[in-house]
Amino acid sequence: MSGRQAVTVDVPRQGRGRVWLLAALVLLSLNLRPPMSAVSALLPAIRSDLDLTGAAASVLTTLPTIGLAVFAFLGPRLTGRWGEERLIAGSTLVIVAGNLVRLMPSVAALFAGTVLLGAGIGIVTGAIPGLVKRVFPANFAGLMALYTVTLTVGAAGGSGLANPIGYALHASWPVPLALITVPLAVVAGLWWAPDLGRSPGVRTRATIPAALWRDALAWQVTGFFACTGFIFYFVLSWLPTVCHDRGMGTTASGLVLSVVAVVQIFGSLAVPVVLRHTRDQRGLAVVLATLNAIGLTGVILGPVPVFVWAAAIVLGIGLGLGFGLAMTLIGLRAPDARTATGLSGMTQGVGYAISAVGPFGTGLLRGATGGWVAPLVLLVVVGVVQAAMGLGAGRAGEVRSG
Repeated sequence: MSGRQAVTVDVPRQGRGRVWLLAALVLLSLNLRPPMSAVSALLPAIRSDLDLTGAAASVLTTLPTIGLAVFAFLGPRLTGRWGEERLIAGSTLVIVAGNLVRLMPSVAALFAGTVLLGAGIGIVTGAIPGLVKRVFPANFAGLMALYTVTLTVGAAGGSGLANPIGYALHASWPVPLALITVPLAVVAGLWWAPDLGRSPGVRTRATIPAALWRDALAWQVTGFFACTGFIFYFVLSWLPTVCHDRGMGTTASGLVLSVVAVVQIFGSLAVPVVLRHTRDQRGLAVVLATLNAIGLTGVILGPVPVFVWAAAIVLGIGLGLGFGLAMTLIGLRAPDARTATGLSGMTQGVGYAISAVGPFGTGLLRGATGGWVAPLVLLVVVGVVQAAMGLGAGRAGEVRSG
């Protein structure tokens, strides 16, 4: 292996320390989607209050994904310097700061806080697969399913509770946004704070291994993740707006996203079960891409409201299977924790950079065409590419690490 590979060697966790770490990861994961899904549900009110243009709203929904991309690339290097636990602990403080800053009723504060959130969430998201691969190597698939389930629970709560809390308290959007994001972020920050003093172990000049950039399998894993993220972040950012444009009420539109997120839980939980009964993951990749296409078509073109709710269930299953498989493939195709961290950086860095086009590009298409048919065509094309990448990434094998 190259001397510049990922990652640091941390003090190993055993016994109660592993249980404590697992609980800390679950708590942290609950914080990674509400800052996005709550804003998505509150976007009509935010646009009206701050007089945001359609382009500005597209940028707002895209910024967190850009942060995920940038800091996924930097993740292996930062991990090599600070260690996974210390890096995550510091990132929780950045997430708290971002949630607080954007509560100030100004466009500048809203965007500045969103940038901080993108940075903090991006660092955490890039570090988690390597940490799980190192501490829980025998349980990687199951714990990544738990991770994706926790993400979707957070997304569902953020979307589903935002508008009802605002209506119940007769408050403008900063109040429900604060109640949904700040308390949980503060608890996670306090929980992880002791790890700021944890020894980083052996520091390395960690980067993404150069061999990965030349490896076809690594690119197929990356391509599958990118297509999955493209569709997922479109849904997370724009689904309530799609439903609102189609005549559904504000609360109902947010609840559609919550239904998608809740159903994702079952899709994510199904991934490790399915993997135990299949030789590889190719069939699962094709099935989930098909479910995504059906669900998106039903939500955008199906009769309102019955078909929209039914399509939301189909879409939730597809997204749950997709995101669960995309995260699991990182560990399945990496021979060790060092390679998993490097592959995570490559996959999530490139993947989130492409995913950022999802909310931004589809928002611009909607503005240019006045409807959601053109974005749907683009999403279906992405789904076809997702299936093709899954056929490659789903074959049994391991990426080159040196």
